[in-house]
Amino acid sequence: MPPRTPASKAAAPLQQPEQPIPLLINMKAGRHFRALLNRWLRAQENSFRPIPCDTPADMQQQARRLADTCTPIVAVAGGDGTLMTAAQSLIGTETALGILPSGTMNVFARELGIGSRCYAIALQAMLSHSYRQIDIFTIDGKPFLQMAGFGPDARIIQLITPRLKRTLGAAAHVITAMQAATERHAVITLTLPGSEELTGTQLILGNGKRYGGEAMLFANAEPDDGLLDAVMFQQGSTGILMEVLSSMLQQGGTNRNSTEGAQFRQLNTGIIRAEENLAYQLDGDYAGTILPGQEVLITKLPHTLKVCVPPTPTTAIDRLKAHAVVEELRTRLSNAKHRKNPPTQSSSSP
Repeated sequence: MPPRTPASKAAAPLQQPEQPIPLLINMKAGRHFRALLNRWLRAQENSFRPIPCDTPADMQQQARRLADTCTPIVAVAGGDGTLMTAAQSLIGTETALGILPSGTMNVFARELGIGSRCYAIALQAMLSHSYRQIDIFTIDGKPFLQMAGFGPDARIIQLITPRLKRTLGAAAHVITAMQAATERHAVITLTLPGSEELTGTQLILGNGKRYGGEAMLFANAEPDDGLLDAVMFQQGSTGILMEVLSSMLQQGGTNRNSTEGAQFRQLNTGIIRAEENLAYQLDGDYAGTILPGQEVLITKLPHTLKVCVPPTPTTAIDRLKAHAVVEELRTRLSNAKHRKNPPTQSSSSP
């Protein structure tokens, strides 16, 4: 990673790129936050060249075309699932992924220190020439950036209809979680290298510390250490929730603080099986169902993904100040103060 510049530069006015950065926009995602993003983009109209994408295939094709022409950065506006859609065409290339985190949870952007809807930090990352090479793992050949879940968390996502998501946004998870909690959970078996087996009812794999937001589930996970962190929970829905909250309160778990109900491991490959139909999610999107007797392989791709990151570590206060809503509020207050107390022009004597 290039040397990081002093933290004081984070507050400097936003620069403009020499050429507008191509920006892929998922036109069917992030509607709850689209107005906020659009207002910010209008103020940065010379920084980006928007490219609307109507389907995942369209987004992948646009990203591949830009990578083939050696475009230095391809920016993507959306959440974790949208980022992964575009990133599939950038893996193993010299084109870096620029993140404008405008989804619901934006876990991957939080992991990299960009934050959720902190567009000023995101643009600074793209202009700073500061990058990380991110490991990419796959489940049954399907890649993911930040997390994969097998069991109740994936079932919750599977039950969310497009209409429910459009209406309630993140709150839709609460409705479907109550339904998933009443269902029977399949028994999952994870076979690790060396033939060790973990069994339980909820498996989470993390290519970073965070799961579901800012809170940390895995204490030692890094997206570029060549390893996945895994935790297998053995209880029912209420017990799983309590174990997740306990791990987050401890700033994440490791194999050293595993319990009978939550077993933590690190791995770079493995096999997942289930006795009944098992839903799974990748980066917060429902990805499929593992059938009884089916073996699904966890693999690490030989190539990495180049991603733009902030030139200096950011704090929670930095991200709060850079949040688009806070920026808008500060601008409005400044404009109101300016209107109330307009600057006086000093007269000069002839």
